[in-house]
Amino acid sequence: MAAEGPHWIKCARVHLSFLAFLGFVNVYMLRVNLSVAMVAMVTPTPPDSDYSGECTLPGNSTTSASTTTPSTGATYDWDRATQGLILGSFFYGYIVTQLPGGMLAATYGGKWLFGLGVLCTAVFTLLTPLAAKLGVPVLVATRILEGLGEVNPYKYIFL
Repeated sequence: MAAEGPHWIKCARVHLSFLAFLGFVNVYMLRVNLSVAMVAMVTPTPPDSDYSGECTLPGNSTTSASTTTPSTGATYDWDRATQGLILGSFFYGYIVTQLPGGMLAATYGGKWLFGLGVLCTAVFTLLTPLAAKLGVPVLVATRILEGLGEVNPYKYIFL
């Protein structure tokens, strides 16, 4: 008795493609989550121009919006250069693994490298809040290790 349904549903390549898609979505979310979270973590810095910090409300020139704005709960006072270093440190580790990652994938296969890379990146992402509490150098090192763990899966997932 043959199974009902279209042929493409039973195809292993479709299943592999779907799982690779979910893996890539996961990798991108692990990569950018600190970029999104940093907005709430960091004390807002004013623009470089003549910024007074006050915005008058329409119809009332004496009351400013800054007096009625609730606290953001930001806990880190990182300037823009520090934020850039933290966000960019992921790619320092990421770029180092380009050639070695290709050689490892040719030797051991792409699925093992992809799976272990996602696992490593996920573990270091979970350690990110603790690293942020310990200081900027620890956070930068954690982000570099996250980048090392990702090992650019796009080139060799299909080996």
